[in-house]
Amino acid sequence: MAAGICAAGLTSASAGLTVTQSFGSVPVGSYSGTGIPVDTSVKTTVTGIPGPTVFSPSDSLTLALSTTAHGAFNPAPGNDGVSTFTVGTGLVSGRSTWNYDYYFSSANGDLSGYSFLVTILNVGNGESFSYNPLLVGDNVGGPSSAGNSESLDFISSFIGYNPNLNDTYDVSLSASIGNNAPFARTSEQIIAGTGAPAPVPEASTLMSGALVLLPFGIGTLRSFRRKAASAPTA
Repeated sequence: MAAGICAAGLTSASAGLTVTQSFGSVPVGSYSGTGIPVDTSVKTTVTGIPGPTVFSPSDSLTLALSTTAHGAFNPAPGNDGVSTFTVGTGLVSGRSTWNYDYYFSSANGDLSGYSFLVTILNVGNGESFSYNPLLVGDNVGGPSSAGNSESLDFISSFIGYNPNLNDTYDVSLSASIGNNAPFARTSEQIIAGTGAPAPVPEASTLMSGALVLLPFGIGTLRSFRRKAASAPTA
């Protein structure tokens, strides 16, 4: 698919695209190594993407994410069979015990007409980081596909990642054409340990709640004093 693809304003709703979401396998080796499991992948497949000319065949694009163990010596992450993975905290030999994995492919065999974006959100602190996965130097599968297995250790300073903390991470992979809005996206959630702690109310919120309750407290006190004053004495 050439870079001049005529798909201005392309969206799954307006262009009549067919979007299918599933959980299953992608081709072996898609995550930068034949030993990395591929059968627990969160997938989005989009068909009916128009070609660069009216005579060009339409394309089909697959986006996938997964979470896998770093090395055969670490435990495999758990999953709910939909889009959520569970991993442990801590380090082994100076590295996190798990990786997040991305993969995308074009049925027409050419990714050059698309733009891709991986975004990681640290739910615990609200910090996020986005990057173009095509710029990663050791991707596998080109030119019809690209995939890799990455660690949050590599971007820890950008999202405040601490492998020893309970936290939650949202990972998404999106595809667009030119400067248009994304027309395809897949996402996964990774729960490390017990997950991100519940947010603590800010001081202003607590003060607001106290001010709301204050009139009721004063009214109760006044009522008690009136009853005490009118009570008969011995």
